[in-house]
Amino acid sequence: MTGAPREPADSTDPPSADDPFELLGITPSFDIDLQSLKPRIRRRIASLHPDRFSDPVDVDRATRDSARLNAAWKLIEDEERRANLLLVRLGGSAPEEDRSLPPEFLQEMLTTRMELEEAIESSDSEEITRLRDWAVSMMNELRDRVRQGLFELEQGTGDAGSVRLDLNVWRYIQRMSDELASASDSSGSER
Repeated sequence: MTGAPREPADSTDPPSADDPFELLGITPSFDIDLQSLKPRIRRRIASLHPDRFSDPVDVDRATRDSARLNAAWKLIEDEERRANLLLVRLGGSAPEEDRSLPPEFLQEMLTTRMELEEAIESSDSEEITRLRDWAVSMMNELRDRVRQGLFELEQGTGDAGSVRLDLNVWRYIQRMSDELASASDSSGSER
């Protein structure tokens, strides 16, 4: 599956479900070509712009449907959120239902967090860069594992618990990566 469109590209029919994939008219998939999908979604949202309608009931419906499409797009364009949606669709737990992390990961993160705090405090740009590179590498590895895990779940051979753990780690690493980007910006602007 590649997140292919499931309806005509110019459809202006109002979305009928709260599932983001359904709302956007795409096949549920981790691998979605967002660049080719974006123009189609923009056209659908534009077709629902409230200024295109004169009847107050139609304006209200168009406003709600446009907001729903925008919200669905925000979910689908974010890889981690999209993966979470897919995991739940495939019978796994939602992030708020299971926040567990592997014990060895927690120990590693304690050490890494201390290194990060020291690097930020001392404005050590080389150490911040090293940690940022580590986070990028971890994110790439997690992305590949989640992609494979979701594929295996679709085939009936995967383990939803393992995918949930990987997604929980992904969320943790993403937060750390955001901190590193902010620290990197700060250390670069202090020069």
